[in-house]
Amino acid sequence: MNAEQHAAIRSMLETHSTLTLATADADRAWAATVFYASDNECNLYFVSDYRTRHARDIAANPRCFGAINADVDDWLSVRGLQLSGSAEVVDGLARVNALRIYLQRFAGVKALFEKPRDKNEATIAERLKAANLYRLSPDWIRLIDNSKWFGYKFEVEL
Repeated sequence: MNAEQHAAIRSMLETHSTLTLATADADRAWAATVFYASDNECNLYFVSDYRTRHARDIAANPRCFGAINADVDDWLSVRGLQLSGSAEVVDGLARVNALRIYLQRFAGVKALFEKPRDKNEATIAERLKAANLYRLSPDWIRLIDNSKWFGYKFEVEL
């Protein structure tokens, strides 16, 4: 990926916050929306309870796919990313670093972690602290930007 492509992808990752994550078990595909934060290498980090369908799918088959885009109401405003890669739970020092990236992105979650305001927020904070933190490492990304021209896209393999 060249510097211009990297900058365009990073810009898209930084200006959006939700990923539609697609996973599959042996029989069926599944899609779930998750909040994500990303690093400079375009890895995406998200939090999820190990009991969710997508977490169970990742445990059985780490291969997954994703889409990131804003809702728009005309063709020329369509901009987004499509990606494929592998997801895994991050532990140890990698979790500490990934959590730092995640909490920098989501100030509300950081506030919950650092100083819950009431019992409800304390419960949410404890559940978030206990949840798995995942890294989705893309091996392929397509950027679509119809604002340049209808059908504009480029693809990179990582």
